[in-house]
Amino acid sequence: MCRQRALNPSIERTGCARFQPPLMSNIRRHVEPTEYPTVRSFNNDTDSDLCLYLEMIPEEVILSPGHSVELLARPTDDLLPLTVDRVAGGFQVHACREFDPDWHVRFRGKVIKAGHPTRLKEHE
Repeated sequence: MCRQRALNPSIERTGCARFQPPLMSNIRRHVEPTEYPTVRSFNNDTDSDLCLYLEMIPEEVILSPGHSVELLARPTDDLLPLTVDRVAGGFQVHACREFDPDWHVRFRGKVIKAGHPTRLKEHE
């Protein structure tokens, strides 16, 4: 009996060097940004601009007074939970372990790629 079969009796008797790919639930499949899930919503009900600092790829979205957005991100196992911290002038948003969540926002029905910076008043 080969060593592999001794350690794992479910291996077929016909061969010990059987390839079994690892189980990876975080394989990135192509999803259009319009299909990204909403991970958080933000409203600016203040009298001044509010900035969303999106990490780790530094991107920011500037909401003028009265603006509201849905924050969208590529769905992966490492995305959630988000960490949202209040900082001077807005919020800093971090994905759990995802380095590049491919941040987008939905503003007035339009999906917009977050940049550095993205001013929503330019998309009205």
